[in-house]
Amino acid sequence: MSRIYYGWWIVLAAFSTLFVCAGIGFFTLPVFLKYISADMNWGRDSLSNAAALSALTAGFVTPVIGYLIDRFGTRAVMMIGVLILSTSFFVLARIQTTYQIYIIFFSIGIGMAATTLLPCQTLISRWFEKRRGRAMGIIAVANGLGGVVWMNISDFLIQTRGWRNAYEILGIIIAVISLPLIWFIIRNSPKSMGLPVDGYFEFSSVSGSTESGTLAGVEEEVGYTLKEALRTISFWLIFCATFFVMFAASGFGLHIVAFLSDSGFTSRGATMVWSISLGISIAGRFTFGFISEHYPKRYMASIANLSRSVSILLFVLFALQFVPQGVAVLQLVILYGLGQGCNAVINPLLVGETFGVKAFGKLMGLLGIPFTMGAALGQASGGWLFEWQHNYHIAFGAFALSFLLAGIFVFFAKPLVKIR
Repeated sequence: MSRIYYGWWIVLAAFSTLFVCAGIGFFTLPVFLKYISADMNWGRDSLSNAAALSALTAGFVTPVIGYLIDRFGTRAVMMIGVLILSTSFFVLARIQTTYQIYIIFFSIGIGMAATTLLPCQTLISRWFEKRRGRAMGIIAVANGLGGVVWMNISDFLIQTRGWRNAYEILGIIIAVISLPLIWFIIRNSPKSMGLPVDGYFEFSSVSGSTESGTLAGVEEEVGYTLKEALRTISFWLIFCATFFVMFAASGFGLHIVAFLSDSGFTSRGATMVWSISLGISIAGRFTFGFISEHYPKRYMASIANLSRSVSILLFVLFALQFVPQGVAVLQLVILYGLGQGCNAVINPLLVGETFGVKAFGKLMGLLGIPFTMGAALGQASGGWLFEWQHNYHIAFGAFALSFLLAGIFVFFAKPLVKIR
């Protein structure tokens, strides 16, 4: 009976950590916002600014986290990140002034960067090659699923225990669940355990090789160094594509519900339409995780960006009364939902396919800069353009163009020969 490849235990630990840390860290503030604002007599803009600070902090600290992962190992970085995140939520229960909440959300940004996407994607890229797509697809589900679960749990805790006690409980949950998983399960790479990537050994035919412990399947991590990658056009194409994807995705995601409401949907109906699209994207992450193992990642990323561009353009035509409401809703669920699910899985796989995994942490860390800047600018631009025109026609047109540009840039980011 064959043993389970240890990489699947890594997937379990990464999924669970993302489910808890990303689910609580990314998605619960909207549930707390109105309660904190009313109790502390603060404007909601203060809490919104704190959330923006957290996002910017996470983005700009990501390159440092990438360096630390490659220097000290993923497990060490994640352990410290969980301690920071857990402590921050516990301290949130005791805030009294607005400056305190800015300090705490600054630390939450650091904790999030050290525990969520970058370290988990780095682990999957190191532990898997042939099955990397399906493994990445599995952990990509954790974010959305965690958001749905922890938003509802947070609301229940607030209703029964109050928002301060709710934050204390969430802080404890982060530590109690994540720390044991990381400490007992997470290992930095197959090489650190004397295992081959994907669990496939290829024993050398040379006499005595097995006795000496030499395994052809246990190899040095392959790929480009950071300096080598930065000298390629492919890296800068992916860099620009990351900015455009996040500009469009964050702006559209923030304003789609308001757009639907302006277009005649009830508030509940608008939320339901967007929720269904997100649900389709979660299913798509599983599907495209498997499909990505058989097709070039850049082609899949290009098609995903194109589908999201077409979807938004159809919504502009719907606003101009050229497309029926039913068609607009159906295409949002299918085209945009599947494109979003595909992008969530493919984008980190694209980096591994193009440059290998030798400097994966550092490269993903650098890509955190356009990720953060695109997200912040996209959200703000949607609001600015709406106030200027009093509709979303130009804003959504800009988002559609941004997705199109991202698709073009990714298409030309050709995979490079791995360097051993």
